[in-house]
Amino acid sequence: MKLHHESTKVYGSAIRGGSRKRSREIRYGKFSLVLMGLILLVMGITYSFSGMAHWIKTMVAPPPISVIQQPAQLGLIQESPNVKEQPTRFLGQVRKVAYITFDDGPSKYTGQLLDIMNQYDAKATFFMVGENLDYYPEAVKRLVNEGNYPGLHSMTHSYKKLYKSGGSDKFLNEFKEVQKKVEALIGYTPHLIRAPYGSSPQIGEAFRGDIAAAGFKMWDWTTDSLDWDLPGQPNKIISRIQRGVHRDIEVILMHERKQTVEALPQILKLLKAKGYEFEVYNPNEHVVVNFSHDPRL
Repeated sequence: MKLHHESTKVYGSAIRGGSRKRSREIRYGKFSLVLMGLILLVMGITYSFSGMAHWIKTMVAPPPISVIQQPAQLGLIQESPNVKEQPTRFLGQVRKVAYITFDDGPSKYTGQLLDIMNQYDAKATFFMVGENLDYYPEAVKRLVNEGNYPGLHSMTHSYKKLYKSGGSDKFLNEFKEVQKKVEALIGYTPHLIRAPYGSSPQIGEAFRGDIAAAGFKMWDWTTDSLDWDLPGQPNKIISRIQRGVHRDIEVILMHERKQTVEALPQILKLLKAKGYEFEVYNPNEHVVVNFSHDPRL
């Protein structure tokens, strides 16, 4: 009997011990579930806030476009190293820029072109021929004083003198001469040139290297108005530009002609209607615009 009583006592103790152990396991299990739930809740809240912050950042300040894609077409644009990003994006909209350029001045039309540009709060880049500078020095001073850029367009604009030798010497001599004449009028040295008749096909890689070594930058264009060939037809000039402009950055070629003066107000209006802003060449923010996409120029 005593043995049976002790066995019963031991067996009862074992049962009570097992019950306490299971109770502790149940409590620990509940605690673990609660802890895991809290962790998942915190993670969910953090993820939600992170997603919301990213959404707000995207809506309020989308990142700028850092690269302009370059189709292999005549006269399209690329950026030179170490310049500002163009175009930029603000509130989801891409900024569109038009550079208005006039060749073959200064002339009797320079003042009229400046008057119209001022009416539309626009500036332009004027590529000037050295032989004309002596006749219109005040026009050169005025265009610079009003915030336009004095580009260089050779001394003679003669295809034979500039290109027929096959080398760059005569070309560079003319541009250095017109550069000195402009500097004498305005007090500083401009370096942006435009090759008469454009840089292609007459200016090859070695020729371009000589131009760069002389310290010049060179612009061609993206849209050609052909205004020089359309006397008395300002509406055709307007139509050509309207059909031609579609890039985020446009460099528009025009000349100092009567028909260009007549067409210019409508050209500026249509560019504004297409969302373009007007900018003048800035040597501190150079954009490469040559038919060969040569980053040296």
